[in-house]
Amino acid sequence: MSNLYLIGYRAAGKSVVGRKLAATLGLPFQDSDLLLVERAGLSISAFVENFGWAAFRKLESEILKECDASAAMVLATGGGMVLDSDNRAFLRSRGRVIWLKAGPEVISTRLALDSQTAGFRPPLTALSPAEEIRRGLVEREPLYREIAHYVIEVERLSPDAIVARIVDYLQKNRTLMQSLKVMP
Repeated sequence: MSNLYLIGYRAAGKSVVGRKLAATLGLPFQDSDLLLVERAGLSISAFVENFGWAAFRKLESEILKECDASAAMVLATGGGMVLDSDNRAFLRSRGRVIWLKAGPEVISTRLALDSQTAGFRPPLTALSPAEEIRRGLVEREPLYREIAHYVIEVERLSPDAIVARIVDYLQKNRTLMQSLKVMP
């Protein structure tokens, strides 16, 4: 069994694209951040405030492993899922990893326009949002690159266009399509 894992920085479009991709492929969709909120009974901001980032990352890793135990699916991962080397190895070995790559300007704009940002995406540092994004990308981009099977620059693409590119990639990889048991 194989999963499709969407990785990328906050607000890269993983959840929106993941839902559309799953519907197109006839697969279940999960969002690791939403699963964590459901499990914890707290918003991500409240969880981090009460228990810290280390506890958040630990629970995030547990949820990743649990998702893998179910049928093939599309999983939108949290932007920091790749910070843990065990998570990176797990993602790379258990399915196809698709990196939705967005630059700092796009991420900053999307975060500013998203009404859920405060509760769903707490600050990672005490830096300004722009500097936090810049530093976060410097830290995470090599990790995303390390495990990605396929990279899509999402800045000028609609969610539907991104899904179309992923489906095209999958169709060119018949073995993967068979492991997912889908034929779009």
